[in-house]
Amino acid sequence: MIMISFMRFLKSLFKGKLQKDNKVFPPIPQWQPNTPVNHEQIMEAAKYYTGGKVQLAVFQYGTVVMFPEAVTDITEEAKLTLHKIYNAHPDFKPLNMDDGNYLIEYSYPAFTVVFKNEPENYWDYIEDNHQQGVCPDEVLINSNGEHNVFDRIGKISLFGRARMFMDAQAPQVVKTFTPLLANE
Repeated sequence: MIMISFMRFLKSLFKGKLQKDNKVFPPIPQWQPNTPVNHEQIMEAAKYYTGGKVQLAVFQYGTVVMFPEAVTDITEEAKLTLHKIYNAHPDFKPLNMDDGNYLIEYSYPAFTVVFKNEPENYWDYIEDNHQQGVCPDEVLINSNGEHNVFDRIGKISLFGRARMFMDAQAPQVVKTFTPLLANE
């Protein structure tokens, strides 16, 4: 009882001076790219990158989850993997692929492909919106040590990662692949 009264006293004393914590977790960027997603092309690229040797799941907005070890329920396991990425800090690493595409790799076995023609076709859109791909309170440091300053690859990466966030918020697997059965 004394503790509650003391807490009320402190609240009344500091009234209006306490910072409100209105942070949303997990944090999400504002950007929701509205460019077309070609699921068949994504699956073919994913099979190429993995040598067609692992199970794959492609989500509605293009995120790919891969399974180095076979799983029974690809859809549910893919959703679980995406949930883990979404609820951890979604670190990402861009890779330039030998076919000219960009692969945005995450901390769990998942990635987003940004096809080489997408930056060519939608560069003004990417350029105008890439800062909205940064989550609230997020600080991304480039190779020069600058905060939230992005080169071309960084902007392309934010474009791909924004799609992953869209998939994580409404996870819907639209295509799967199992190497032994070649079921899609």
